[in-house]
Parts: sequence; C-alpha cells; structure tokens
Amino acid sequence: MPAAALVAVLVAALLHASWNLVVKSSSERLVAATAQVVLASLLFSPVLIWLGPPFEATPYLLASAVVQVGYLFALAASYDRADLSFVYPIARGSAPVLIALGALVGLIDPATGLCCLALALICGGVVMLGLSAPSHQGLGWALLTGFLIATYVTIDGAGVRKAEDVLAYTAALFLISAMLLVPLALITRGGEVVREALRVEWKRHLFAGAASLGSYGLLLFASRLAPLSLVSAARETAVVFATAGGWWFLDERVGRTRILATTIITAGVVVLALSR
Repeated sequence: MPAAALVAVLVAALLHASWNLVVKSSSERLVAATAQVVLASLLFSPVLIWLGPPFEATPYLLASAVVQVGYLFALAASYDRADLSFVYPIARGSAPVLIALGALVGLIDPATGLCCLALALICGGVVMLGLSAPSHQGLGWALLTGFLIATYVTIDGAGVRKAEDVLAYTAALFLISAMLLVPLALITRGGEVVREALRVEWKRHLFAGAASLGSYGLLLFASRLAPLSLVSAARETAVVFATAGGWWFLDERVGRTRILATTIITAGVVVLALSR
C-alpha cells in the first residue's frame, strides 16, 4: 500500500472517530448527524462552484446519497441504544469484511498476499473490541450500519473513478445527502427539537462537519492509490481513536480484551504498511 495512501487513511480515521464522538455525546443524535452533513456541504460548496458538479458520476452520487442517509439514521439509532466503544467497532469492523467479500466476486479491487493477512488482523481486532462490551443492546442496528457502510464505500469507490475530481465528487455527495437528511430529521424529530439542538450545540456540529468531510475526502483520495478493500480496512484503525475517546470523554470502561484488540489492529496496520 503506498505511503501516501496509508497516511491519508490514518488521518481520515482520526477525523472519523472525532465526529462520531460528537454524535454520541449529543442530545439529539440524528439532528447532530444531519447538522454535520449540512454544515460540511455549506462549508465546501465553493468547491462545486469552482470545479463544477461531477455530472459524469451522477448515478453513483444519487445511489450513494440514499445509502448515506440510511447509514446515518442507523448510526444514530445505534448510539441511542449502546456505547460508542461497542457500536463503532461492530459497525466499522463488519464493513471491510463485506467489502472483501465483494472483492472475491469481482465487484472491486482484490487484495492478495500479506494484504489479506492485514485485512484479517484488522477485522478480527475490531470485532473483538466490539464484543468486549458488557451489553449487546443495539447490535442489530450496529450490524445494519456496517452493511450500509460497505454499500456506500463500494458505490463511491467506483464513482470517484468516474469523476474528474475527487473534491468535487465529495462536495456533491455531501450536498445531495444534506438535501435528503434535512426533511428526514424534521419529520422524525420535529422542527422545535431540531432548532433547539442546533442553537445549543452548533459549534460542535461545525467542527464535526468539517471533520466528516475531511475524513471521507481522504478516504476517496486513498482509494485512487490502493485497493479499496485495503483502504477500508486501514481506516478501521479509527476504532482505536473511538475507544480512547469513549474512555476519556464518556467514561466508558476499557479492559484487557479491548487493549488486546487494539494491539491486534495495530499489528494489522504494520502488516499493511509492509505489504506495499
């Protein structure tokens, strides 16, 4: 895996864990997820004006946006029911396994040799990390989240290669997703609840929106340099950051099993780097 791709994915992992921490710690999690997407789309709207919409990737953008909305709804529902350090590893850990299965049937770039070992270590570590939680409440929602992650990553892996510019693709994706999420949040939560949540927590959502867009943009950049199954697996190191954030900021318990799982994930990243 090229060094540039690995660095991009690790930074994306940190940013991704950060915005998930904001969603989990918010009073209204679906509103928080929606606000971040909306703010990110507004913040980076000049990209579309400057570069122009990537019309050549329109089918991929529309399909991915629909899946992204379902993913964020499932993620919010998961965080309503369980800890960050449980939901995040299960959701993120199941996604690269599904993506790797897609590679086996020829849907995306396959991984071979040491890359497969790295994939196994990272996925095994994140699953162990998730299963170390004392309660499995929210497991179904977390697994659904993982399935939707695998779906939109696969769509975008193909879409970004059709687009002329990765930044234009990312900005367009956030804009379309925002247009779908706003009515969903208003219908399911109510206008007054949405307004109050935004008034109290808008600064946090602004930060998280920028982090979310930066994370996904880096992921798409890396997917142009390395096989998609490896890019997705490497970003699952975000569970290390998410677990640390859950322990430090949310007072979630971290025992020996989670430390072991983190070690396995780290070993997977080392193998991934050696497989270049």
